[in-house]
Amino acid sequence: MRIVGKRKLIPELSELLSKLAVDHLAQQKFLVQMVRITAMISNPLIRAAFFRAYLRIHANKINKDGRHGSVVIEITKRCNQQCPHCYSRVQRKKNMKANTINQIIKLVRNNYKHIFITGGEPTLDKRVLSIAKINPDIMFFMFTNGGPIDQSYARKLAAVGNLIPILSIDGYSQKQHDYFKGKGSYQRVMRAIKVLNSVRMPWGYLSMITNINARQVLSKKFVKAMKQKGAILARYLEFFPVGPHATPELVPSAETYYLMEKRKQEIINDDEIYMQETVQKKCLGMIFFDVNGNIKCCPFFHYSKHNIAQGNIEGLIKSSTLDWCRAKYPGECPVYSDQKGLKAHLLKRKWRPTISFSQGNSITPQLAKVMSDNYRSFLKIKAARPL
Repeated sequence: MRIVGKRKLIPELSELLSKLAVDHLAQQKFLVQMVRITAMISNPLIRAAFFRAYLRIHANKINKDGRHGSVVIEITKRCNQQCPHCYSRVQRKKNMKANTINQIIKLVRNNYKHIFITGGEPTLDKRVLSIAKINPDIMFFMFTNGGPIDQSYARKLAAVGNLIPILSIDGYSQKQHDYFKGKGSYQRVMRAIKVLNSVRMPWGYLSMITNINARQVLSKKFVKAMKQKGAILARYLEFFPVGPHATPELVPSAETYYLMEKRKQEIINDDEIYMQETVQKKCLGMIFFDVNGNIKCCPFFHYSKHNIAQGNIEGLIKSSTLDWCRAKYPGECPVYSDQKGLKAHLLKRKWRPTISFSQGNSITPQLAKVMSDNYRSFLKIKAARPL
């Protein structure tokens, strides 16, 4: 697609959307998105990639928003780091089968907006670049620790155009970030930012929220600093204490959880940086395909009822989501609110573990209780002090 100035861009896009029989309201929504993308992204190849993806979305009348508008693929378990809190530390040499990936992409093309790729460390899977290249009408977002992104890899990303890296940045300082990701990881992710910027490749960041780093990575100062470094989008995720090295001290307290939810709303409302709205009254489950093709509603809850190999993926997703939504618990997040009750509820509906549980790859009952106690206290604070 040829990239033009904003004044010429809008009428040209309007004409194109009319030819595709996209209704007027959808046209206006599309144009607002395109103008915003034009303002955020200077690289014409990346702009063109977004335009192609959004033309497909609107031509196919895909109206899902938030978590329900995208799917997440765990493409590999391989990783170059050994973060003690990582839920993906088992099956390190496992990769998702090519046929499974193709089935998911076929599903997404007519039903979902975007694909998020996670791992392990997805940049270690050489297929990622080619998957994006042969599917130019889909935007892919890749969660990465940034370590493997050198000048050569950054150039390849820029050439493909529709694969946006989301860098894991868990601290405002080197000391804080390395505490979670290991010595030298901060320098590696800063190097990744430098080479991405050098080829005008847009990127985002993801920060994990704990009691140790919450005030720093949620601060306006941090958001501004990331934006000045070149970030175009942000995501925040509460800490899930997986593994034997996880400690209660890291689990967000009630006040920390409240701060996270409050700041997320402020960032969105004040347009500090682009961030997707994901708040729900109750979690309706995300669509997460693990490395073995199991359909899950949460990457941190290692249970599933169906596998993509069973066929009729849309029906399997609907079945899984209905089971998930029927669980009873206070608040939005069932894993934080009542993990024990959620497990009992789903086991009755024939959900089964997707991995062999041990202390090394699960959340212990003791930590699950800490999560639940803190979360329920958060709900009381939220009731007294609305966000």
